[in-house]
Amino acid sequence: MAITSTVFSFKTIVFMMRTLLLCCLCVLACWSVKAQDTLWVKQKEGKPYLVHKVKNGEDLFLLAKKYAVPPAVLADLNDVNYQDGLPAGTKFRIPIDNYNFVRIESVVKSRPIYYRAGEEDDLRGISRLVNVAQSAIQRWNNLVTPDIEAGDVLQIGWIAYDKTQVAFANAGTTTTVAAPVSTPAKPPVTKPLPSAKKPAPVSTPPQATPTDDDDTLAEVSAFAQLYDQQTSGNTNFSEEQGAAVFYPLKTKVGPGVYYAFHNTAPRGSILKIMNPASGKIIFAKVIGPLPNLKEYHNAVVGLSNNVIGALGATDLRMFCKIKYR
Repeated sequence: MAITSTVFSFKTIVFMMRTLLLCCLCVLACWSVKAQDTLWVKQKEGKPYLVHKVKNGEDLFLLAKKYAVPPAVLADLNDVNYQDGLPAGTKFRIPIDNYNFVRIESVVKSRPIYYRAGEEDDLRGISRLVNVAQSAIQRWNNLVTPDIEAGDVLQIGWIAYDKTQVAFANAGTTTTVAAPVSTPAKPPVTKPLPSAKKPAPVSTPPQATPTDDDDTLAEVSAFAQLYDQQTSGNTNFSEEQGAAVFYPLKTKVGPGVYYAFHNTAPRGSILKIMNPASGKIIFAKVIGPLPNLKEYHNAVVGLSNNVIGALGATDLRMFCKIKYR
């Protein structure tokens, strides 16, 4: 009887050990997948960036759309030409700046980004790296004090991320290409903002005409967040209204990235622009004064033509309202 009891106990112990080992392996596997999928922030000369491992079929323009980075910026950072192919497995740097850094979760399609503290890092320096309040990083990471140690992993914000931008196999060949918008792959590609080549028609006007302070129809973008930073705590605004004209933008930029010519707003400031006819609002970055050309005669602002669809414009000249600090 004693022998039978001993054998039974031994089998029970072996079964429990196997079960525990299996659970540990499952946890390690899940952690490994999660770790590989984490977006880690690195820095070079005080500028933050991510490292993206290029997958088969991905190109510069696809990655620019996926991470909301102007293609010209992405090409310059990685020292490649637009025509250059990207070999699978290549480590590609993705810059983090106002055009794709997100400070509020779920404002746009985004993913959290993380930073592993080094020996000489402190929370103040990390907050400056991504230009976000130190108190915000403490809140995101449930830190009671600003004290951190080497090896600590901190979430330092979010980055715009469109997971629908994927490459798919080209039928009949072994090469891959970026999925075009008109032929969705799996997962389906979302419809991008209308371009200047095909202006979006104006839908039936809203029953109530929105005021200039109505942000419900404003497009959420990195420039919108920058506008909020520039105007935070200020009550003195400059406002004007008049004709807006559109000029051709020769470089491709990410969604929500618009540029403007304006005679009085400082270079680099953000204009809040509304089309009263459609009620749509966008935010544009000033790159200089209006050119002294006849097409800008009597205009108050010049806008890059990729904004036509976003504002619901139906002509190359429209009436608008402008607000800025």
